[in-house]
Amino acid sequence: MGTKTISIRDEVYSTLKNLKKENESFSDVIGKLARKKGSNLSDYSGALKDSKVMSEIAEDYQKIRASARSRA
Repeated sequence: MGTKTISIRDEVYSTLKNLKKENESFSDVIGKLARKKGSNLSDYSGALKDSKVMSEIAEDYQKIRASARSRA
């Protein structure tokens, strides 16, 4: 496995250092961030569809709409 030297700003280094866990290398941290960057919101589509939270949000939304109609 080869190595490369790269230049990064001090604040970027600090950020990476804060993200780095004790057993991780900087390469591990950068690799995780690079893979995360490629994620797509559609990957999470439907993740909450059966969640109680979504039901509560829908109920609150209906209450707010009804309240707004009664004030008009």
